[in-house]
Amino acid sequence: MKRWFGTLLIATVCSAVVHADVTIVQTTTIEGGMAAMGGPNPSPTITHRIKGQKARTDVEVPTMQMATIADLATKQVILLRPDQKTAQVVGTAPSGAGAAPVGPAPKVDMTMTPTGRSQVIDGITCTEYAFTTSLDMSEMAGPSQMPPEAAAMMKAMKMNMKGSLWMAKEVPGAAEFIAFQKAANDSDLASAIARASGMNLPGMSRMSKAMAGLNGMAYLTEINLTVEGTGQMAEMMQQMGAMKVTTKVTSVNTDPLADDLFKVPAGYTMIK
Repeated sequence: MKRWFGTLLIATVCSAVVHADVTIVQTTTIEGGMAAMGGPNPSPTITHRIKGQKARTDVEVPTMQMATIADLATKQVILLRPDQKTAQVVGTAPSGAGAAPVGPAPKVDMTMTPTGRSQVIDGITCTEYAFTTSLDMSEMAGPSQMPPEAAAMMKAMKMNMKGSLWMAKEVPGAAEFIAFQKAANDSDLASAIARASGMNLPGMSRMSKAMAGLNGMAYLTEINLTVEGTGQMAEMMQQMGAMKVTTKVTSVNTDPLADDLFKVPAGYTMIK
């Protein structure tokens, strides 16, 4: 469950710094594949709040709540667990002397191209970008984090993601959203969240940077995930079938946001 939320949070925090406050609410549905093992579809609700150089993302499912507060000025990310009343503060990785050693980059294949198609969703004109991403699963957690037995089972396995991004530009708050998205990638906030959650996703940084270059808000995202390879683990995952993840914006508004939303609430325990 921790890894599932880590993955989701990495994707959502990089998904606005101008002047208006913006609140964006999204719903996510997960169908098929490994999702069937977890019982009923959790259908998380994701709320993004952006105020100047700060952003807060809340993720809610029936069994857990989690939030991130990202500050571009301090280059700091705070992970909140409202159900446990805990907070974890993580700065972006230092550079130069004393920086943590960086291992070899995992093999990631990705394409993202405009299709020329457009559609109107909730009265908003959106243009489509098709993307494909292929991840070597033996490198998903990094060689230092994955037990040798697990790495051997995932050898030669790939997770393939194929889908569509429907991007909107003419929507309230789009300018703030785009500006924060680009600045978050430049300041490596996505990597800070990956370290805090204990999940290092290869290719996520590359994909989020590509999305930042599209100059729009991802109003509807449809992703199909499949696994290829040989061996017991690959065959088991292939028998579960493909998994589809759909994320859609359900509301956007530019009402003023309270400063307290971007602070650690009173009574929370700080975790190193």
